Amino acid sequence: MKIIVISTNAGTHMGGEAIKAYQYFSYLLQQGQDAYLLTHARCCAGLDGHFPPDRLIYVEDDAWQAFFWKSRILRRFVGDCFHLAAARLVKRFAPSGCVLHYLCPISPMIRRHPPKGYRYVIGPLSGNIFHPPAFRSRMARSEKIQQRIYKPLQRLNGVLFKEKKGAHRLLVSGYERTRRALKWSGANEDQMMDVADSGLEESLVKSDLPVHEGVNKQFIFFGRLVEYKGADLAIRAVAQTTPRVNLTIYGKGPMLPGLKQLSADLGLKEYVKFIDWLPHDQIIETAARYRGFIFPTLAEANGIVMQEAMMLGLPVVTLNWGGPQGLANRQESILIDPTNEQTVIADIATAMSDLAQNPERANQLAQAARKRAERHFSWDTVAASWQKAYEGL
Repeated sequence: MKIIVISTNAGTHMGGEAIKAYQYFSYLLQQGQDAYLLTHARCCAGLDGHFPPDRLIYVEDDAWQAFFWKSRILRRFVGDCFHLAAARLVKRFAPSGCVLHYLCPISPMIRRHPPKGYRYVIGPLSGNIFHPPAFRSRMARSEKIQQRIYKPLQRLNGVLFKEKKGAHRLLVSGYERTRRALKWSGANEDQMMDVADSGLEESLVKSDLPVHEGVNKQFIFFGRLVEYKGADLAIRAVAQTTPRVNLTIYGKGPMLPGLKQLSADLGLKEYVKFIDWLPHDQIIETAARYRGFIFPTLAEANGIVMQEAMMLGLPVVTLNWGGPQGLANRQESILIDPTNEQTVIADIATAMSDLAQNPERANQLAQAARKRAERHFSWDTVAASWQKAYEGL
């Protein structure tokens, strides 16, 4: 059986979803599977030389993709263009001898347009995630509209396209909220399999677990600096710590100027440092310098960076909401209930102050998180669970 992995992005330098496609395709080839990777031509430079050329299939840019990409309103249809082109390309393979695996993007809202007569799997899927009720005022108007029309749109997708109902398997990494969304689009429970959203590369799995000793006031935040990541909450929490802790923010994004101004307004210039980005090959060495990872994200579908922190023995302070609440329990991370903004800020500050002074607590969290990560987050474990979706085909 041929396995055609279809992903809009693939590679090691294009973010989490691209890395997932790269790692899973590598796993399939290592297992001796007759697998192909179908992705966009923009990924060519990051894939050529890593895989046999005859195993790579590229969707080239066309006039429609360029047209939609230039429009803020119509840009959402670029994915449709990609998947319609992918549907034409897979027809070189006989339907009876292959399975199509639509890997990325993870949103249940995306239309994949599978060609008729082909068996297919979709996922991992994670969606139907919005800000906690107490934080809805932070959402942009467009996000509030999206939340209101999410269910009707899913139902409409189910009526017009029926692709979720037609899938052999739907891999679900977004817990019950995603299952609800899939049911709205016509899917049945017996199609769904619960899986982890992503695995971690071998270098992280084999890394030594650090031992936290003495007082360490250094904390880290890394991620794209957009509103829902909640970096401003972390900065405001630093202002309430006793004694004052230090926070290094790795990342770029539209919120950066405002975050720098917030830090200055709170008198935290010497306590909050901004660095453009953390190269992935430096994450192990860098993480060992810090006492904890601050991750107050408000609408995270999963949280690959949290998985990495858990594997590296870096205690995580996050919200009991969305993806993070499914990655760890209260023995494995510090989960803060998103009751309201002031309480969340105060609770993050308390967590940082305690961890900075309490290496025993940090080690307890680190060891428990590492055990969970080793059980569930290695790529071999995750990829094997995805591969089970092909059983019966």
